[in-house]
Amino acid sequence: MHEEIRSRVAACAWVLGLALGCGGSPAPESTAASTPPAATAGAPSEVGFVSLFDGKTLEGWHRHEGLPEDNIGGKWEVIDGAIAGDQDPPGAGGFLTTTGTYKDYVLRLEARIDHPVDSGVFLRVGPTGKSHQVTLDNRPDGTIGSIYLPWTQSMVFENKEGAAHFKSGEWNDLEIQIEGEPALIQFRVNGHRVTRFQHTEETTKGVPTEGTIALQIHPGGDWVEGNKARFGNLRIKVLTPTP
Repeated sequence: MHEEIRSRVAACAWVLGLALGCGGSPAPESTAASTPPAATAGAPSEVGFVSLFDGKTLEGWHRHEGLPEDNIGGKWEVIDGAIAGDQDPPGAGGFLTTTGTYKDYVLRLEARIDHPVDSGVFLRVGPTGKSHQVTLDNRPDGTIGSIYLPWTQSMVFENKEGAAHFKSGEWNDLEIQIEGEPALIQFRVNGHRVTRFQHTEETTKGVPTEGTIALQIHPGGDWVEGNKARFGNLRIKVLTPTP
C-alpha cells in the first residue's frame, strides 16, 4: 500500500513538473551584457529626471569641434543601445557633447569602460573645452573620480580610492552632482560616494559657470584596437539654485 502511494505521488510530481516547465530543456546560458542594465527595484527615485539619450541615435549630441586640434577626433556611434566611443583615426580622441547647456544638476548614467581606456565625463563645458572632468581612467595608473580641469587648472583633486568600486569592462551605475559657484562636485560609483570636492574661486578660475555635458575618448596613450568606452541610460535632473 505504501509503495502504491509513493508511486502515485511520484507520477503526480512528474506531471506537475511538465506543466510548470520543469524537467524541460535547460535555459540558455547568459552572456555578458553589451547593453546597459535596466533599473532595478530599490533604485533611487527617478522623479524629475529627463533622458539625454534615446538609445537609438545621437540626436541631441555632437562632436565638440572647438577643442585644440590634437583633441578633435574619435568615433562615436550607437551600439546595442549605448553610446560607444573609440579612437579614430588611431591615437585621435575628443569629446561628444550635448546640444543643451546646464549649470546645477544631477547626472545619472551607466558606463562600461574597457581596459586600458582613458575616458571621463565633463561638466559645464565651454566653447573651447574648458570644464570640470570627472575621470574614468581605467588604466593601471589611472583614477576613477578625480577632478581635472582641462586647459585651466589641470588636476585639482586626485582620487586614489574610487577605482576600488569601479568594475572594469562591466556596467557601472554612476551619479554626478554639480551645484553652486564655486562648484561642489559629488560622484557616486555603484552606490558608493567616492568624491566630494568643494572648489574655491582659485581652483575654478577660468572655467565656465554653465555649459554642456561631454563624454570623452582620450587621444594617444596605450589604446588597444577594439577597445571602447560605452555610456547608456543618461538622464539629468536640473537643480533649482537656493536663493
